[in-house]
Formats: sequence, structure tokens, C-alpha cells
Amino acid sequence: MSHLPWKPIRLRNLEQEIDQAFDELIHGQWGLCPPSGNWQPEIDIFETLDYYLVEADVPGVDPDEIHVTVDPHSLTISGWRRSGCVEHSAQGVCIERRQGSFVRRIPLDQAIDPSHVKRENQAGILRLKIPKQKLSPPA
Repeated sequence: MSHLPWKPIRLRNLEQEIDQAFDELIHGQWGLCPPSGNWQPEIDIFETLDYYLVEADVPGVDPDEIHVTVDPHSLTISGWRRSGCVEHSAQGVCIERRQGSFVRRIPLDQAIDPSHVKRENQAGILRLKIPKQKLSPPA
């Protein structure tokens, strides 16, 4: 009887690839699909009559490394997440957390007011409250 080396199936990678394929299929048509790269923060967008609320998962990202750019019809969030290991002599045994730069551009249906965006970083979540521009009543 021969002994073959045991090679477990990498289901975690397969699961991530399937999730990415579905994200591209479902969200890509709306322009919300993140570009491929090292990692992308997951984002939720809520809308009220007066403003948009955006929440982005950014664990391990220094708030000073997160840049928010707002123009009248879109929001861009970019930044950088560094490696979590500060011990330079340590070898990776299992590395699952992704690192590197990210950019998320989110088109918005209604014009927004870039000068009054409220920003909050708490517990690894970036929260943005973006007021919509007030429309002038028709003359």
C-alpha cells in the first residue's frame, strides 16, 4: 500500500472566489463592484430623503490612511492596510488577512453636498453621512 502525501482541499480560497464571482455578477452592473486587488472593504449604503449613509468595514486601517473624496455624484474611499505582524523574525504559518491599498468608487443617483460630509471612525468601521443637495423648487 502506497502512502500519498495528504493535500487538503483549499475550500476557503474556493469560497472567496465564488463570493467574488457572485459580487461581480450582482453588483458589477450597478458600478458598485470593487476592482480586483489585494483586498476591498465591504460597504453598505443606506439612503434617506435627505442624505446617504455609508458604512465601510476597515479593520486594521489607520484612520489617517483612509481618504474620502466626494464630488457631486460620487464618493471615493481609498486607503492602505498594512500587515498585522510587527515581529520581523516571525514566519507566516497561515496568512488569511489581506493587506495593501484599496479604492472604492461609489456612484450616487442624487447630487450630494460635498462640503457637509460627516465622518466617524469607530471600532474598524468608517461611517459617512453625506447630505443630498437641496433641489430648488421649479419656478
